[in-house]
Amino acid sequence: MKIKKSKAKLVKYYFSIALLTLFTFACSLFSSPPIESTPTTSGEPPQEEIPAEIIPTETPAPVLPIGVLTVKDGVLSLFDREGYTLVQVNAAGLDYANESNVHILETFSQGDTNLPIVYFSFEQNNSLLLNNKGQISTLLSNPNFSGLVGAPGKAVIAYTTTEYLNDALVSNLYAANIQSLPTAAPVFSENNAEGWGLVALAVDVEDSQPVGVWYSKRPWGIGGDIVFDPRRTLFRLDLRSGQNTQLLGVEANPSAISADKKWVAYTNDQGTGTGIGVMTIRNISTGENFTYPLQSAVNQRGAGAASFSPNNQYIAWMEGSGWQMAEEPNFHSVVRIGDFAGNVVAEFADAAFLETSGLSSIQRVEPVGWLDDNTLVVMARGEHWDDARLIMVELPSQTLSFLARGVFVGFVYP
Repeated sequence: MKIKKSKAKLVKYYFSIALLTLFTFACSLFSSPPIESTPTTSGEPPQEEIPAEIIPTETPAPVLPIGVLTVKDGVLSLFDREGYTLVQVNAAGLDYANESNVHILETFSQGDTNLPIVYFSFEQNNSLLLNNKGQISTLLSNPNFSGLVGAPGKAVIAYTTTEYLNDALVSNLYAANIQSLPTAAPVFSENNAEGWGLVALAVDVEDSQPVGVWYSKRPWGIGGDIVFDPRRTLFRLDLRSGQNTQLLGVEANPSAISADKKWVAYTNDQGTGTGIGVMTIRNISTGENFTYPLQSAVNQRGAGAASFSPNNQYIAWMEGSGWQMAEEPNFHSVVRIGDFAGNVVAEFADAAFLETSGLSSIQRVEPVGWLDDNTLVVMARGEHWDDARLIMVELPSQTLSFLARGVFVGFVYP
């Protein structure tokens, strides 16, 4: 049965953009209006000096991924850059897999047959599960789980829980390695009367231990024709000193943090309440920034889903236009690429990926990351939300080539 632009498709969308709510909030996904933006005084980050310890003085050369992990029909598959399957992993009970509920715990070497993963399952008693060598065990159970992020190739994650208590949204942020995760206490908690919950965006690791967590906030239990995960503010919590540093103001929606933690990509609607903002990148320590004007489009929906190339040569992002939930849906997306001087150097409309993807139609395209500074990976979704294909964009030649089938879950590193 084909999934039309319907409530069924909307449910899948919400889980794929970041587990905005749990099954107990499902009704609100269909009935609640889009959240109203809270009036604020400034969308720019605070002007005080950013502590030097946030930015490493020496940054090692980035490690390039050897392949991508996708999920299709309940099976996780690792594909190398040539599109060959290296290993497959069963993830019983995994729902709506994406980067916010799956993390790859180790690096991978040619010839390995094991790829340990941790993932969240509603079906398995609302539990965070570990699959190692085909054996699935429960790390912890929590019905209020609202998303995770992991350190690439490390057995360290940060995750959040969110629930309503006494007319306030209570969020807890956790960060730990896998061994200590089941008994870990929250590293930060917040009560928010306006319904904004914590969301972990990145975790810093030293000696296999978390030392810092980057987090934002998102509205809880909302509905509407949402294109990008709605967030506001960016903080970095130092787990050693306890210092909590605000890096972006409440009108800014952080979209990506570079691998070396020196740059952040975000949009800012300048207090209009529309959620429509231009893509901007900012050097966290110097304040240097570049902005990329939106492409001219009817019913412009703004920018998001950004990704930095490994050596900070380029930034890729998606822009949307039109409506997904209209009586006659007219939504379109475009992938754009900019350099670190504020110039757009390439752009690809959704229709450009149709032939290479092999899909009968494309509902959405978005960048998911880079294999190297010249090779971007784009995910194209078909009429069925779970029918997705990964396509490589070779930036110098601007050519497209097929990589893998399945919904993108993450990159795997050597």
